[in-house]
Amino acid sequence: MVKMTRSKTFQAYLPSCHRTYSCIHCRAHLANHDELISKSFQGSQGRAYLFNSVVNVGCGPAEERVLLTGLHAVADIYCENCKTTLGWKYGSVCSWHPVTSRESKPL
Repeated sequence: MVKMTRSKTFQAYLPSCHRTYSCIHCRAHLANHDELISKSFQGSQGRAYLFNSVVNVGCGPAEERVLLTGLHAVADIYCENCKTTLGWKYGSVCSWHPVTSRESKPL
């Protein structure tokens, strides 16, 4: 369960009884460990994690990028609190590439 608040710091606090992932700069909660799908992705700056859902993030405009697995529609995601770029979110996959379970998932 996510507790929604009007605090200046975070928009949502995750339950403290779970292991959580947070922004490295401002410690805003981003995801519960239960939302982690995979740690076996590679980003441009190293290891990337695939989550089912996240909180306290904003989303930039979608654009097509060539990734290791081909051309994908992705949008950068950033921390809503400190505006640090955190990664990207898969959008709809290009028509010539098979639809995968990654679609609409934050990474």
